[in-house]
Amino acid sequence: MTTPPVNTPASGSIILVQVLTQNTGTFSSLTDNKGNTYTRIGNAQTYAGVGAGSYLYACVNAKGGTGQTWSLNKTSSYEDNEATLFVVVLSGASALGDWTYSDSRSNDSAKPLTTTGPNSLVVSFWGPADFTGSQSDPTNVYNAPVGWTRLDMGNNSLNSNSGADAWQTVSYAGTAVNPEWSAETAINNPTSSMWLVEVKP
Repeated sequence: MTTPPVNTPASGSIILVQVLTQNTGTFSSLTDNKGNTYTRIGNAQTYAGVGAGSYLYACVNAKGGTGQTWSLNKTSSYEDNEATLFVVVLSGASALGDWTYSDSRSNDSAKPLTTTGPNSLVVSFWGPADFTGSQSDPTNVYNAPVGWTRLDMGNNSLNSNSGADAWQTVSYAGTAVNPEWSAETAINNPTSSMWLVEVKP
């Protein structure tokens, strides 16, 4: 599966990619059409209580340009499995800071992030274990935490893993960050996926 093409900075950006999969056997590799190499942050994770896979990848000083795309390559025996990509391209960023992962809370993180520098940007990737919808009625809406700007949202249809991402700037080092997402229809599964990543200016 491949994302729609977008135009990105020619060089020097930081790219973050969250990969959500139906189970840990689904995911084989992540590539883009600009020849970048992506490094996994932390371990391969699971969530939702059913072995769904959650991964976060980063590329620092990435190459970009017109029509950039990203591809999630599935294991051949799992081609029909659900999967979703969330891509964030950050220009003017110098490095990654702290990061955390949590899979034991529904709307926020059991492991808040603490910023390591001033004027950082923190990205939240949320993967709710949302079984409220169907392919014909993917109606649930995910609301960004207060003070955060939502970027993308993937609905709770049967052909994808539901999720969303958002960002917030944090002025001071040593600030604890723990965004709380919400949904139009309540999600009663307590094991959502939550990555928090600090990006330094």
